[in-house]
Amino acid sequence: MPKELFDNLKEIVIEKPADKIADQINELISSGQLKTGDKLPSERFLSEKFNVGRIFVRDAIRKLEFYGIVKTLPQSGTIVTDNQDSAFVGMLANALNLMNPDYKSLMEVRNVLEIDAAGSAAERAQPEDIKLMEEAVNLLAKKVSEGEAGLEEDLLFHVRIAEATKNDVIKYLISYLASHMQTFSKKYDICRNSRNLKALKEHRVILEHIKNGDIEKSRESMKNHLSSLFDFTPKHKS
Repeated sequence: MPKELFDNLKEIVIEKPADKIADQINELISSGQLKTGDKLPSERFLSEKFNVGRIFVRDAIRKLEFYGIVKTLPQSGTIVTDNQDSAFVGMLANALNLMNPDYKSLMEVRNVLEIDAAGSAAERAQPEDIKLMEEAVNLLAKKVSEGEAGLEEDLLFHVRIAEATKNDVIKYLISYLASHMQTFSKKYDICRNSRNLKALKEHRVILEHIKNGDIEKSRESMKNHLSSLFDFTPKHKS
């Protein structure tokens, strides 16, 4: 029997523990049982409650932070943010997870969204947005100096740009893409050969153009930044 007959079969996607944890916490928020300003229990408590290791709880919290549903504050713990759209975020995340997008598809969408987002950020960013972007760049610089990849810090910068657009749909979409890019970045070792250092330099250029309010240069610098990531698409498939 020719193997081509099975080409249309799709990979079975098994939901990860972190995703299940995030979904349950988000359900408490979207249903109103957890409200803005409420503090989540400790990692230890949640890991015991879900009967999983703390690393899964940590990943779930990180995912919710990407979507802007919760925020972790120094010495205050993790609190629910002032966000009326958490139900939409959960629905969007679940729908996109079912699609199981491949690396090339994610990069094509990133290219469309993030170039425009950089231009919008240059036009709309407020001083507090600039500060958050600067913090993200500094966090990546610290990781690079310590010899680490800095994947989360890299992607955080892109999320901060999305937040500066003041467009919640763009923010949620880019946050979703960023959360998936972590998996692909580790899978394909995208930060090898000092790519994280190159990314840091490019982040600084993008940030400078956004700070200057230069829409076209912000768009162009983001386009240049993302272009090298397409190098992985002909060789790798999810």
